[in-house]
Order: sequence, then structure tokens, then C-alpha cells
Amino acid sequence: MQADMISVTAYCEKYHTAPDFIEALRQNGLLTITIIEAEPCIHFDDLHDLEMFSNWYYDMNINVEGIDALMNMLERMRNLQQQVSTLQARLSVYERH
Repeated sequence: MQADMISVTAYCEKYHTAPDFIEALRQNGLLTITIIEAEPCIHFDDLHDLEMFSNWYYDMNINVEGIDALMNMLERMRNLQQQVSTLQARLSVYERH
């Protein structure tokens, strides 16, 4: 197994997460699973999002479809924040004159 991956089985055992939850995230396009030596694995770069999804699912009782909706809204918010930053930078050029 690659050093930058953790198997789904090991993750689920360590963090007390249901494999069905991981699979539901994968099916909804929220998590990428890579098969290495016939074992489904999660890349370490995805662990932050997976932890956030797990908190939403287990602690806040938000279902996978709700997680997908939240992620779409967060992405839209990030895009809008980037647009605001770009527009502020452009506006500051005119305010200096």
C-alpha cells in the first residue's frame, strides 16, 4: 500500500465509522476511493473532508444528501468570496487615483 493512503477498513476501525457511510459518500461523488492491491483506500488529502463529513453525519445527523448540498453551498460561497476579493482588488486600483 502507498504511504499516502489508508485502507477503508483501517480507517473505519480506527475512527468507528461504518463502511456503508464511506461507500455512500463515494457514490455521491463526495469521496474518491482508490483500489490498491484489491483494497479500497482513501488518500490522506481527503481525510480532512472525510472527518468533516463524519462530524456532520454522526454528530449533527445530516444525511449524505444533506452533506452533498452543504458542500455545494460551501463551494459556491468560496467562489463568491474569491470574486469579491478580485473585485475589491480591482476597485482599489481606481480608489488610489
